[in-house]
Amino acid sequence: MPKYWYLWALIIILIPITVYVCYRAAMAAKQAREEREKTIEELNNAKSLKDEFSGISASDLQKADDKRVLPGIALLIDLKLRKEIKPKDAFEKLSVKKQLAYTLNCILEDTNGSVSAFFKRNTEPVSPLASKALKAAGLDSLAELFDEVYPMYDDDNESVSLDEEKIKAADEKFGRLFDKDVFISSAARFIKENASEFTGGELL
Repeated sequence: MPKYWYLWALIIILIPITVYVCYRAAMAAKQAREEREKTIEELNNAKSLKDEFSGISASDLQKADDKRVLPGIALLIDLKLRKEIKPKDAFEKLSVKKQLAYTLNCILEDTNGSVSAFFKRNTEPVSPLASKALKAAGLDSLAELFDEVYPMYDDDNESVSLDEEKIKAADEKFGRLFDKDVFISSAARFIKENASEFTGGELL
């Protein structure tokens, strides 16, 4: 048997471990880089939206790309709320149409393919407005689903408890009905039809 055979055995054992550790380190570095690039992209997009929609005129709002209208307006409202000591109180002081536009953006960002996901991520004062916001944008079929599910997530409604079967059915129907492009264009149309509420530099 070769001298120091146990050292060679140890090296053989350590090689795959070393390769694995190096691979995981490389993957972690790649993930960190991707997350950093994603953050930079999001910041650049937010700046672009802020520059475009801050103080926008009614005529320019009508010409704006529908895909940018809802996130742009919602961003300005969010920035305004973040300046306040009590954001919830500030939200409730906004005009109803601003509240509805902000809620539409929350629905877009937080549904993640299901109605229940929205209510798990949002509470008052946004969650009670979901159905009303959808109806304002002409999305009545989606509004009906939110009407069905909201009472089960309403902390003030003790007469209704969670019904997993109803929630599952609503989530599945939402998945079939939801069309992101239609949602975005409908929300943009709502905002453009009420341009006076969202123009003239009043949002910031």
